[in-house]
Amino acid sequence: MPDATDRFGLALALLQQQRQATIHALKSGNPSGLAAKLSLDDAIACLQLCEQYGIHAKARITVLPETRTRTPSSEYRILEDHESEDRSIWTELELSGEAIRPTPGTLLLDCGRWVEDTGQ
Repeated sequence: MPDATDRFGLALALLQQQRQATIHALKSGNPSGLAAKLSLDDAIACLQLCEQYGIHAKARITVLPETRTRTPSSEYRILEDHESEDRSIWTELELSGEAIRPTPGTLLLDCGRWVEDTGQ
């Protein structure tokens, strides 16, 4: 599988060329190109984000549903099980000392980076 840079390099170059042409048209006094420039800016930023994090079109996306318990204090948590079914040793994922608590609507992306266990 090619890496994200290979996937997006050509598309980014083409979008950036079109953006430059649009900017040139704007400088020439054509104000109708502003919406196109803003759209190109968004498209370029999205592809750069995908490139940065290795997100590709075949990534599996899961949208977290509403929690089953509909109270303000009910929330999702991301846990590491430490290869054990003993829930007392599971730990909550923290980044920079803060627990990660995704909310309904959060996207979980699986970009296929994990090596599958082949049993060897």
